[in-house]
Amino acid sequence: MEKILNIAAGRFPPLDVPTPHFIVNVDTMFYLNTLPEQVERAAIRWDSRTVDKTEVYNINEDVFKFMERTVITFDRVCIYRFLEHVSFTQVEYFIYLVSTVIRKGGIVDVIVPNYETLAEMILAEVPVDVHQNFHADNILLTTELLNEPSCPHASIWTPARAHYFWELERRFMIPQSDIVENFEFDGRDIYLRFKAERL
Repeated sequence: MEKILNIAAGRFPPLDVPTPHFIVNVDTMFYLNTLPEQVERAAIRWDSRTVDKTEVYNINEDVFKFMERTVITFDRVCIYRFLEHVSFTQVEYFIYLVSTVIRKGGIVDVIVPNYETLAEMILAEVPVDVHQNFHADNILLTTELLNEPSCPHASIWTPARAHYFWELERRFMIPQSDIVENFEFDGRDIYLRFKAERL
């Protein structure tokens, strides 16, 4: 049984989750949602249950604010296609906040655009008139490198950068076996997936 925090994943549920589980989705997109204090009370009750039951809650709140205030300790934190939106000036604080809401030995599961893969695609481009997939690749590259001005990508992620930032303060460790460099997610294989263990 696990308590799982699913950060700003919108419609994406956590991957490879055990059952039963207690999942808290935090995203500012939810219309139907539960107040954080109600979810905290439910989490306390769920800990003491003898009957296995899955519960899922949606919280409409900024994830920084949620992690700063919650008293819930999670077994797993899932961060799919969100970390690249965290400004590089806030990445270290974000990782610190994650470390405060996960138990020791807990796992953080991250999926981000792999900028090594994107760079290789750019370097492999040939003149437009002979590149049959130029327009499709250009949409993918522009979206994954920049995104929309209202929700820009603000930090760069590669396997080396994942190790650097997540292991910097010695709160987490990323085993090499827990890094997938061309992970397919949402119909694209340009993602980096890694799992960091809370030390």
